[in-house]
Amino acid sequence: MSVTPPSLRRSARGPAALTALLAGVAAVTVAGAPAQAVAPHKARVPMHQCWVNDVPAPPGNQVNGTEHDDHIFCDSDLEGVTVSGGNGNDMIEIRGLVIDSAVMGGEGDDVIRTKHLVPQTTFSMVRGNRGNDIIKVATVRGDGAKLGAVVHGDDGNDKITTGSVSGAPGQFNRGGGIVTGNDGADTIKTGVIDFSGRVLGGSESDTIEAAALGPESGGLIQAGPGDDKISGHGGAILIVGEHWGSVDAGVGRDDCKVKSVSTRTSISSCEILPAANPGGPGAKPGKPAQPDKATKPGKPAQPDKATKPAKPAQPDKATKPAKPAKVAKAAGSKVTAAKRKH
Repeated sequence: MSVTPPSLRRSARGPAALTALLAGVAAVTVAGAPAQAVAPHKARVPMHQCWVNDVPAPPGNQVNGTEHDDHIFCDSDLEGVTVSGGNGNDMIEIRGLVIDSAVMGGEGDDVIRTKHLVPQTTFSMVRGNRGNDIIKVATVRGDGAKLGAVVHGDDGNDKITTGSVSGAPGQFNRGGGIVTGNDGADTIKTGVIDFSGRVLGGSESDTIEAAALGPESGGLIQAGPGDDKISGHGGAILIVGEHWGSVDAGVGRDDCKVKSVSTRTSISSCEILPAANPGGPGAKPGKPAQPDKATKPGKPAQPDKATKPAKPAQPDKATKPAKPAKVAKAAGSKVTAAKRKH
């Protein structure tokens, strides 16, 4: 049975007939098709390219290690994925961005290396969990409580190294860009802390080193309890400002090598501060001037050996006065004989 309307079959001829025929088929097909329900939106399955101990990890929102020492390697971005090392001393390497994802070391002394933390719809996070962990993150940039970028050392004496830390926190001072050592004697080294980025030492005696604090907008270093050390990289003086910046060393005897270059900054709870530095901002305090070796006062002049005073002149052996001549024995004999004659 033809699906072309009768009027078109009688009147249409040639190319016009073909065009009308196709149009009629399309119209009848659309009109006669059963109504299809709109498919519900399906959540995208997180994709990644990861290996656990050289075995490809299946796609999904979880990449898990074992109960032993693992090597987890991801050669792609993580988006909506949680990577967990589990127990053991794990090595976790993320070569791509960490987008709305979490990377956690788990129990043990773990090494975690990631690229940039990029929160787009929720948090991006790196956690060492319990153990003495080594954590390296390219940059930590958050924006508000719902778009936080956070690095936690957690329990243990952790070593955390990051690039710049930035991003304003949201309500109740949550979220934003933050690096925190938490419990343990931690060593934290960061790039520039600015645009409301925060670095928190946590409990015990921590060492915090930053490239700069608040040069453009503002930032915070808060060491917490313990005998903490706060400085620039390698123990240099940390410049606070030129814009907002705050250093709060907390409770304990704290050594702060910091210098404020703005009236809008604050430095508090530091028991040890650097001496006045005449060398200008950023210059290390110099040692007390030492006399130039080339101009240092010399020893008292010693008489030149060539010109030292001569000894008192001694008579020349050749010209010394001769001893009185002795009377020859023969002459003495004649004198004696003459006396006898008288």
